Amino acid sequence: MKQWKPLIASLVVIAIAMAGLALWKSGSAPSGKGNDIAPANMPVGNADPNGLQYEQVPLEKLPELDPIGLWPRDGLRVSGVTFWTMWQTSEHAKCRLLATSDGRVWHDIGSTAGETHFLETDLAYFNGKVRIAVEFDERGTRYRSAPRTVNFGQGAHFAQREYQFTLGAGKAEWAFEIVGRSVRDLGREPCLAIGFPGDSELVPYTSLNPDSPDDSILFGVQHPEVVKEGVAGFLQVYDVVTNTYDRVLVRLKR
Repeated sequence: MKQWKPLIASLVVIAIAMAGLALWKSGSAPSGKGNDIAPANMPVGNADPNGLQYEQVPLEKLPELDPIGLWPRDGLRVSGVTFWTMWQTSEHAKCRLLATSDGRVWHDIGSTAGETHFLETDLAYFNGKVRIAVEFDERGTRYRSAPRTVNFGQGAHFAQREYQFTLGAGKAEWAFEIVGRSVRDLGREPCLAIGFPGDSELVPYTSLNPDSPDDSILFGVQHPEVVKEGVAGFLQVYDVVTNTYDRVLVRLKR
């Protein structure tokens, strides 16, 4: 029995050393997923996707075709931590938006049906850089758009991701808050209305809001009496200093 004691003691020492090494590794390694760590230019506090989990999906081979008006374009820098992807189809179609951070593992961001489509993507989930693609039906054939890269960049953006307004009697005018930069630094016409049908389009009455000149812009409906129920479109702000864009969804109701 005595001849086994040195061997047992050695094994105990080795076991303790291995346990200590494992503990040191666990304490020094970063915890959580890669998307828990924000890129250097991502605002603090936006790296956590708040429990959001996009479903991972395999991709079948499909012919490549971009839908009408697909935005953002490839290589665009967006200043909102979440951004809207928008596109149109020539007929009522079922679509889905896909996203990837590495080109290998793709995630299903969401599905839509209709002729006008828009879905939101959380850039913090993808560490501030993502590749997106849209799948859609066109005359009985399923297509997938060419992948396009979208990057996050600090810049002027809308304080909200979505607005909803009820139209009534009188002048229809609202102030949209801009954060990240004073609107005085954005030029004379920093905003555009995108995707509103016909006379429903929002137009800027003035470049600045006189009640709050540094952080909001006034927009209004040109002919509120002809706006139909459920009209939706986007306002876009461009920051010439940082070459970044942001779009906010605006819904109009009666």
